[in-house]
Amino acid sequence: MKHLIKLGLAVSLVACMPALAQEESESAWSVSGNVTATSDYMFRGISQSSEKIALQPSFTVEHESGLYGYVWASNVDFDTAGDGINIEVDYGLGWNTDVSDGVNLDLSAVRYTYPGSNSGFGIDYNEYLAKVTVAENYYAMFGYTDDYANSGESATYYQVGSDWDIGETGVALSLAAGLNDFDNVAGDRFWDIQVGFSKDFGPVNLGLAYIDTAGFSGDFTDKDIANARVVLTASLDFDF
Repeated sequence: MKHLIKLGLAVSLVACMPALAQEESESAWSVSGNVTATSDYMFRGISQSSEKIALQPSFTVEHESGLYGYVWASNVDFDTAGDGINIEVDYGLGWNTDVSDGVNLDLSAVRYTYPGSNSGFGIDYNEYLAKVTVAENYYAMFGYTDDYANSGESATYYQVGSDWDIGETGVALSLAAGLNDFDNVAGDRFWDIQVGFSKDFGPVNLGLAYIDTAGFSGDFTDKDIANARVVLTASLDFDF
């Protein structure tokens, strides 16, 4: 309950940020948005849209101190009869700062919500994330939730990755591997891996990624939505 209260206050702060931004100088605050269309909403190696196209808008407010907040949404389909869940809306609050030359720290809390869920299918939960980026290209991330999908059980996520520009081509390469530890939830642990390429075409970014899992037993969820696949994305950023 304490975690929910704290995150509720955080979300309230995010909602107030635009008003606060008007009271301070324009240079202190930035407000941006993004709309992404993807051939499959993948989250840590598992399809959240039953391998269907997803549309994902987001809104972010940032302060020069490193404080930021965002709201992100997507259509989802867990192929569970009677769950009533068609939309995911996430609320996040975080702080990003350079702790030393070449080392960046990003701490955040995220509230995953699924509006419209029917009685007995509520899976809203909180996750707390810490990410360290070194030399701009390499990062390690840790995620923890004490109540995964409203199960009453804890789960953790570990990820390492890197991002690179390929010469002067304008193409960016991203590599990532993550360990999903759902041992307390479903007695299952598995890896997700991703290799992606992206490029900007004016205001639009196009991406192509290969995503797969390793060690996936199927005890956690259907194996079919965790198989290897290629995902296409088109993303548009804009500032307010």
